[in-house]
Amino acid sequence: MQIKTGKGTISLMVVLAIWSLSLAVDLPGLAVTPIEGSLRSIFPDVTDFKIQLLTVLPNVVIIPFVLLSGKLSETRHKVLVIALGTILYIVAGALSIWSGSLTMLIWMSCLLGAGCGLILPFSTGLIADVFTGKYRTKQMGIISAIGNIALVGATFVVGFLAAKSWHLPFLVYLIPLVSLILLPWLNKIPKSDYGVSAASDASAGSTSSDGKTAASAAPAIPATDIDGFSTAGQHVKDGFYVGRTIWLLLAYFFFVFATSVPAYYLPNLMPEYHMSTEDVSVVTSVFYAAMFIIGLFVTGVMKLFKQTTFIVATALVVGGCLLFVVTRSYGLYIVAYGIVGLGNGLAQPIFYTKATELVVSDKKSTLALAYLQVANYVAISLVPVIIDLFEDIFNVHTNLFPFTFVTVASAIVLVFVIIRVKHFTFGVKPYYYQES
Repeated sequence: MQIKTGKGTISLMVVLAIWSLSLAVDLPGLAVTPIEGSLRSIFPDVTDFKIQLLTVLPNVVIIPFVLLSGKLSETRHKVLVIALGTILYIVAGALSIWSGSLTMLIWMSCLLGAGCGLILPFSTGLIADVFTGKYRTKQMGIISAIGNIALVGATFVVGFLAAKSWHLPFLVYLIPLVSLILLPWLNKIPKSDYGVSAASDASAGSTSSDGKTAASAAPAIPATDIDGFSTAGQHVKDGFYVGRTIWLLLAYFFFVFATSVPAYYLPNLMPEYHMSTEDVSVVTSVFYAAMFIIGLFVTGVMKLFKQTTFIVATALVVGGCLLFVVTRSYGLYIVAYGIVGLGNGLAQPIFYTKATELVVSDKKSTLALAYLQVANYVAISLVPVIIDLFEDIFNVHTNLFPFTFVTVASAIVLVFVIIRVKHFTFGVKPYYYQES
């Protein structure tokens, strides 16, 4: 079976190999969450700080390795980097299962972060390499859906395994075995799609008539990008449009921050209204399930809303967050986070696609996506820091404040999105959802 790419076709097995990279990228730290209480009794002499490191360290370590992977993506050794990251991930998971000390688990969490960081940019980067136009946007939606449904499924599996033994939840970190098995099919991606064609290899050291090497010539900057947005006035540095890059990273940072706030603070808010930990888990799972659903149909939804797609996505986030503020109902909490998930799931594939348009050369697309992933992890890490800061500024310390704050902030951003809807960061043109 052949899959259309916008450039031609590629085999289903190659696509499955690319998809498999998204299965485990959101899992680091997941295995520890249901066993934190058990670890305190199993290792009574360790501090709470050490136990918290098990969930914090993977996300911290991921950041530098994402950047390293992005830089390595500019070489011809992409599959080798993916293989190394996959092996590190699997080794960390396997050793965690058999570990008998908290110190060992901490070291394995670092190794897990390193492996995940090396894989992460390629989960979207290979899509950018292989697909173009509406096919690229559709695939970005699919891999977002795969990552989210894998997270939902793994959350329930980890909870079940934790009831059997505290060692068993770490089995979830062996999921990259799927990617390792499918790895040979990544070698079937055309070299030209990797940005390393035979022609470019031959010309890399060739000399022009005036004695200058062809490689030394700066890439030409088109008047408009492939989507039709003007590049006039854009300063280019190291192959990146500087202005575009800053604005897109800030916008993505905010979307990740806003949609992560409920996950952080629902465990404080819901018990206040006599809801259980299991209720919190269900509400959170609905968020990822909603992202999964919208991710599968993202190009169709974009075709419906066209240029207003980002306005709709932001409005959904505002509406969902507002519902958290005004309701005290378990059922409406499910609806609220589902609405937020739809908004985030609609925006994410567009952000991924736009990241590939931050660069002059396609060779740097994976690096651009790596920067986007860094913004993602920084946003997640700074959620409690930012909320605590504004709680101190306004001198309000209630369980409802984070939701009120993010509702107001999202409403302000919505106004900005409406004003800038025809510009690059929030603009959506037919290139994303229909054939050119």
